[in-house]
Amino acid sequence: MGKKNWAKELFRPENKKARMNLFTAFLIGILLLLMNHVFFKPSENQTEIESEQQTEQTEQTEQKQYHIEQEIEKRLENIFSNMEGVGQVKVMVTMKNTKASVLAKEERKEYSFTEEGKKIQSQKEENTIVMTEDNRGTRTPVIVQEKMPEIEGIVIVAEGGEDARIAQMLSEASQALLNVPAHKVAVLKMK
Repeated sequence: MGKKNWAKELFRPENKKARMNLFTAFLIGILLLLMNHVFFKPSENQTEIESEQQTEQTEQTEQKQYHIEQEIEKRLENIFSNMEGVGQVKVMVTMKNTKASVLAKEERKEYSFTEEGKKIQSQKEENTIVMTEDNRGTRTPVIVQEKMPEIEGIVIVAEGGEDARIAQMLSEASQALLNVPAHKVAVLKMK
């Protein structure tokens, strides 16, 4: 039966049932495609919500970093102002990066080797982030470890900062407290 013959055969008056079955199958296929598009495609609204959540998380991260910097500055100012020979003190701390979270990952590795005249080697590795879901259905990743931001530098402006002995004490105290190398600490005289 050629290409044209099946079409002629389908449209003969006695094949009305076959035409109806073909038409029904066609409609079911279209309906399934539409249902897939409606039910399984993320809506633009969902994409916008996810984008807003990411922006909000970025802002929260920046605020947290700022608060961490302020807290460190206040604590250093409090300690330094109580040191002998040091009067009023102002401290500025800058961070190199933000607080980082190490997420839990599930690793799956598959290896297969076959030797039957031919060698077939396949290797498959898959890493997925482990998620938890709360009672509202919100999914969040499982955090294994949180790494504090790395300190970029410290500037200390102090009364008595012109005295080499006091400047050395302030620098060494900063290095000891924050595990920062000496070249990242500057001690200056307050006016």
